[in-house]
Amino acid sequence: MQKKFLGLLGLLFTLSSVIYAQDYEDELRYRKWRVTLFPPVSTNGVNTLGYSAKYSINLLGGYHGALDGYEIGALFNYTKFYSYGFQLAGFANATSGDMAGVNIAGIANFSKDDMSGVQISGLGNISQDMLEGIQVTAGVNYSDRGSSGLQAAGIANISKRDIEGLQAAGLFNYTGYDISGLQAAALFNYAGDNVEGLQATMGFNYAEDGISGLQAAGVANISGGYIEGLLASGFMNYSKDGASGLLASGGFNISKEIEGLSAAGIGNFAKSMQGLQFAGINVAEEAIGLQIGIINIAKEFQGVPVGFLSIYGNGRKNIDVRFSDAGFTEFGITTGTYRVYNSFLFGYNTLLDREVYRLGLAIGLEKNIQDSFENFESTTLFVNQEFSMHQHFEGDWSGNKNRIYSYKYLLGNRFGNGMSIYGGPSLNMQVTRVDEANDYTWYSLWSPTRKGRQYRFWVGLTAGIRLFHQKNLPLLDDEFDNDWGWGRDW
Repeated sequence: MQKKFLGLLGLLFTLSSVIYAQDYEDELRYRKWRVTLFPPVSTNGVNTLGYSAKYSINLLGGYHGALDGYEIGALFNYTKFYSYGFQLAGFANATSGDMAGVNIAGIANFSKDDMSGVQISGLGNISQDMLEGIQVTAGVNYSDRGSSGLQAAGIANISKRDIEGLQAAGLFNYTGYDISGLQAAALFNYAGDNVEGLQATMGFNYAEDGISGLQAAGVANISGGYIEGLLASGFMNYSKDGASGLLASGGFNISKEIEGLSAAGIGNFAKSMQGLQFAGINVAEEAIGLQIGIINIAKEFQGVPVGFLSIYGNGRKNIDVRFSDAGFTEFGITTGTYRVYNSFLFGYNTLLDREVYRLGLAIGLEKNIQDSFENFESTTLFVNQEFSMHQHFEGDWSGNKNRIYSYKYLLGNRFGNGMSIYGGPSLNMQVTRVDEANDYTWYSLWSPTRKGRQYRFWVGLTAGIRLFHQKNLPLLDDEFDNDWGWGRDW
């Protein structure tokens, strides 16, 4: 029924425009009151386009020249030149010119030119030019030119040009050009050009060009250009060009370039990364900064890696075999940079009469001997300072807390570039709920117990051999003078 009425209304507007082809706008006569049954049956006679009125009552519908006041129509209110003031219609308010003021319609408010003010409709607020002000509809706010102000739509806010201001839609906000301001939509915010401001959606924010500001998406923030600002998504932040600022995703951050802080539940992937990356997997061709992940991979890396494996084309790939005073012999895979390394360690206690295994992680800093002892000058002697954590397993792989935390100060010497030996003291702390674990150590300086956990502190020794390619490193002072501390030998 509503579709048939709107079609009939559109046909009426078309026929009326043909019948009244003369432009009366400059010759409009003013009457305070007019009453219309149905055009052209009105108190203005058949020449309804020649008049403007302050008060207009349309018993069924009215088609007039203009409105400069207040108008009520049972079905529709339609003006050829403009509508300024308050309008109320059961189905539609429409004008071939501007519409401004307060317009309330059961179906739609429509204007050929600008629409501004407060519009409330059941189906849509539609303008072939600008749409601005406060628009509320259960359906769609639509503009051929641009949309600004406060728009609330049950379905969508749509503009062929810019959208700015505050938009809230049950499904989506769409524009052929820029989106700026605050947009909230259940499904997505889409822009044919840039997106800036605050966008929140359960689905995704998408821009053909750049995204900037604060974007929160249940699924993804996607840009065909550059992303910057604070971006949070449940699955992915994606940029074709670059991304900078704070990027947080439950899944992936993917960009040609990533700069700033990028945190992802699964991975950060980029051709170039700079800053702090935190993810299960960090992958880049070139990376500078701090990488924290289960696996870090880069062709070229300068900075500090933290992970199980940090594999870099310009980094170390070593095998370590070491023995500690706790009776453990360990096999380690050591990766990272030549300055900062990560070790994944597996060990077995050869001195106990039962099976005790350990898995561990370590992060270490390697220095030239002269960095610690100024009077020593050597290109082969080095110092390693290392922090490690080991979880121990008694016969089976149970998850009972049974850990040793260690700080090691190791002195070493390289024999060529394929092998080195090292050894030195370690400061150790054991935290365990396993009663038998106290025999991992030969003695304890202090052995408190608290809330079912046993603690032991002691000073021990570690010695080891490191195999495969290694480098003689320059002094730290010289290296930090080069490129603000991100020298090639890292």
